[in-house]
Amino acid sequence: MFCILFIFIAAREKAMVVNLEFIKAIVTAEAVLLLDPLRQEVLPFVEQLRQQLPGKSQPKLLGAVEEHEGEMQGSNGGQWLPTPETAEGLQSELPFEFQVLEIALEAVCTYLDSNVADLERGAYPVLDELARNVSTKNLEHVRSLKSNLTRLLARVQKVCYMSSTMWLFFGGCYG
Repeated sequence: MFCILFIFIAAREKAMVVNLEFIKAIVTAEAVLLLDPLRQEVLPFVEQLRQQLPGKSQPKLLGAVEEHEGEMQGSNGGQWLPTPETAEGLQSELPFEFQVLEIALEAVCTYLDSNVADLERGAYPVLDELARNVSTKNLEHVRSLKSNLTRLLARVQKVCYMSSTMWLFFGGCYG
């Protein structure tokens, strides 16, 4: 299966559209709307937002996501997270939108780092087996590992490029 991942951040007059790996969001100066906030990969990002941008009240949930007895239920929909006005003790000089973007990049990098570690752990036994016994089956396993590594490397490079481009663009404004 071949998949092209589009990574982009588009700034509009009153919002920023973020499509960063698995994080798809609309970020305004007042809120974050996440697509599919209960997706397994997105949950750490949501938790980081709640920890780093704590709100006085519980976030308002929209779409098919409902809060029931302290637990979010549902698999699709959007989720509004705290606004800067409701954040307590926020001592950052960056605007709210950039704080969210920084947390998103951190979440994606952590996820990709975990994928690299998983691939590395799986690669050693396969390479050891190939060293012991060169066979078509073992060569096929190594080829599969190389394909996975190539795809992962492309994803990491896209995120690195996006991160460095943002640093060059926004670094002079708030650095």
